[in-house]
Amino acid sequence: MTTIRLAEALAKGLALVLLAMVALSGWNVAARYVFNAAVLWADEIAVFGLIALTWLGAIVVAAQGRDLRMDLLVAALPVRWQRPIALVQMLIVAGTCGWAAWLSYGYVVRVWRIGMTSDTARVPIWPVHALVPVSLAALCLIALWRAFRLLTGPRP
Repeated sequence: MTTIRLAEALAKGLALVLLAMVALSGWNVAARYVFNAAVLWADEIAVFGLIALTWLGAIVVAAQGRDLRMDLLVAALPVRWQRPIALVQMLIVAGTCGWAAWLSYGYVVRVWRIGMTSDTARVPIWPVHALVPVSLAALCLIALWRAFRLLTGPRP
């Protein structure tokens, strides 16, 4: 399966997460105002869904090449400098994301070891926190792939 297909499959899964969040929030509103019986854990679970949408969505956007790039300065440079500067940028992104992933992984391990749970739903929170290092590691790999392509691709 290609990277683009994986990104598309992940995007479809995230769309289902969004639909589930909307349904859960609608159910909670109806329960609160119609039946006077709020679902106490609904907002917390919706926040977990939002975290998943944000971090996993970053992978989808980067894999599809639709991420925001500040290339105004690079585009203004002579063509012969654009590729080396873009390569340095990708290496900085990869290094930063890899370092942040490593630090985040350490936090996830600590949360897992102490068995921390969410306040109202009482579910383990390490899986939600694990989305951060997983996403950052994926963004690191995407940046490394882009750097590799810059090194091996056709010259302008």
